[in-house]
Amino acid sequence: MQMKVKPERLEVPNSSVDFASAGPKEVNGSLSQDEVILRLFAPSNNLQELRNKQAIVVISAEKERAVSHKQVENLLAHAIEQLRERGVKESDKLVFFSENSPELTSTILACWALKSMAVLIDFRAKPTDVLAMSKKVGAKAVITSKKLYRNFVSETNLFREEGLDVLDVSLFADFKDKGQPSPFDAKTLDLDRPALAILTSGTTGTPKAAVHNLRSLMRNIADLADVVNLQKNLTALTPLPISHIYGLSVFLVAQVLGLKTVLTDLDPVGFVKAIHRHKPHLIAALPQFYGALLSAPKGFIDLTDATLLLCGGAPLTVSLAEKFEARFDKRLNNGYGSTESKIVALNKDGPALSVGKPIGGVKIDIVNEQGEVLTDGSCGEVRISGPILMDGYLDNENATNKVLHDGHYYSGDFGRLEDGNLFVIGRKGDIVIVGGVVVRAGDVEEALRNYREVKDVAVTALQNKRLGQIIKASVVLMDDEVAKKLKSNDRNECREAQRQLECQFRAFCKKHLSRYKRPMKWEFLDPHDSLPKTLAGKTDKKMIAPGHYS
Repeated sequence: MQMKVKPERLEVPNSSVDFASAGPKEVNGSLSQDEVILRLFAPSNNLQELRNKQAIVVISAEKERAVSHKQVENLLAHAIEQLRERGVKESDKLVFFSENSPELTSTILACWALKSMAVLIDFRAKPTDVLAMSKKVGAKAVITSKKLYRNFVSETNLFREEGLDVLDVSLFADFKDKGQPSPFDAKTLDLDRPALAILTSGTTGTPKAAVHNLRSLMRNIADLADVVNLQKNLTALTPLPISHIYGLSVFLVAQVLGLKTVLTDLDPVGFVKAIHRHKPHLIAALPQFYGALLSAPKGFIDLTDATLLLCGGAPLTVSLAEKFEARFDKRLNNGYGSTESKIVALNKDGPALSVGKPIGGVKIDIVNEQGEVLTDGSCGEVRISGPILMDGYLDNENATNKVLHDGHYYSGDFGRLEDGNLFVIGRKGDIVIVGGVVVRAGDVEEALRNYREVKDVAVTALQNKRLGQIIKASVVLMDDEVAKKLKSNDRNECREAQRQLECQFRAFCKKHLSRYKRPMKWEFLDPHDSLPKTLAGKTDKKMIAPGHYS
């Protein structure tokens, strides 16, 4: 299967790594692309003093294990051998479906070393979904963990019928009595070949596979490493899955900088334990993990050593940012990016609620519906340009052409620029324009979550002849007794319960929301129900169609 990409590509000198000089180069005091590659594919040779230091620590409910930088390099070399023995060759596609581990990351690098494409799927996906995606992309094999491999036992024949092998990634580390592997020669890398396909979160449509070449990925990692700028031998902590661009980018940056990288489960309890045990200097997490730290007793969480707390993957609310800084005297460093663009902005010292300025060679503009650049302070669509963009969506030319034009990526996000700092208001699908006034759904959701009757909430738009759009709130109730009345067989009791709830919520909104931000349509759900979620844990608003829960 070939990827169809219409937009023009940036011109590059050649497709291999240039090591003309004797050693790694630096550009304007920053890490060069060549040095990033050397540090990832031959770490012990380029970070000599760290050879025997811990490179990766994995903390799970069962145990904690660590591997050194030298062991990581051995894992890479053995993974390359294992893939070759299994017939993996240039242009093959391998699906990766696993929890975070040194074996997973090394095998992804091995895939790139063999000029193959790594297709990353969230480890929480169902085996049937993995099979469907594997067939769609034309994969040669599925690489998973020992734990998840057990879930494939009943489906193994289905995979084999499709010509797919299911491989346990832990076997790639079983190299006893096989001798010392030959180190990988980074000069053989093909930087312009499609190397990575990573799924979009699918909050506003069917998930698509965004394809990136190795050159754009290494450039982005070099730019991020320059911004993060931490010294070797410090510690990074993240619970983020490597199957998502945020988690993958943070992991690669940490390894390039020579940091000890602590990977935890997607569990706030393990996250807190890791903070206690490893005293991280860099933390990268979703907003809800930082929110979990606020619920701990005062003095229980020690963030003394933390100098950079990256926050992304979901919107950072005003209340969380303010409460966190007040509690810990630490600022959450908001960032911005997407599966299609990688990470393109990071706020280290800009205005508190911005996502910062563009990194490296990234250019960000705010444009109107005609693609015209708007002035500073104006609201419009966020358009991204630079050498870090995806090549396109795998086998989806129509979707590619909708977002990539003349070297620009039209993000579908609504935002504004002020003095070079980007403020993201939300997805275009999360913006409600009520009578010409722009309302961010997240602002309404944040206010409603403070009401005692709300367990969860999602705000969407409904078309309205008079106002253009109105706000609809889908609320998961906290009170089981109230919810029972809504399901009563007595229509009058049901209507009265709905009326009383709407009166209560409207009274609350009158106190806490300006007129245009108040919902005009309400849907109430049982406490035992839940709003639809994507695998990334975001509310799947495309499923909250009018009447979906009625």
